[in-house]
Amino acid sequence: MSTPISEGRGDLVQDLREWARGLYALEAAVELLIRFNHGRLLHGSWIEHDHEAAHHWFSADMVPTDGGQLSGGERRVLDIAASLAEPSLAKVGLGDLVTGLDHDALDLVLAAIAHAGGSHEHSRPVFGLDGTYAGTRELPALHDWPTGRIEHVNHMTTENTTHGNTTEKGTK
Repeated sequence: MSTPISEGRGDLVQDLREWARGLYALEAAVELLIRFNHGRLLHGSWIEHDHEAAHHWFSADMVPTDGGQLSGGERRVLDIAASLAEPSLAKVGLGDLVTGLDHDALDLVLAAIAHAGGSHEHSRPVFGLDGTYAGTRELPALHDWPTGRIEHVNHMTTENTTHGNTTEKGTK
């Protein structure tokens, strides 16, 4: 079983979220790093630390150009996070990056893009039947951050397998 993000990395996660707070694209980039693959992307030259002030931040310009020790999916998500954090550093097109992502990673990327665009704070004008302005209505985020993904690989049976895709029984 994987270690939850909060265990052993609470200060780092809190520092990164605090550093990015208020800038949607930075918030989205940081959440991608935190949520992807149980926080695996929280360890690398791109996470900088000021030991004196005890603060952490994501330095997109420190993302290496080669894959290093990262898997293809990790590399793609890191590049997307770097692109959100610092668009001028974008090296690869979004279309090239998303085509190689698995379902869970793509779910996170969609949430990050929706967050970076501010969809969690969008509203729409409301008009009365007579056409007069009646205020605004808050809209839901276009794509919420996914929560609670736990795979129970050891408990899967063949009856839980459909066309080669394994799912938890009773879920899609």
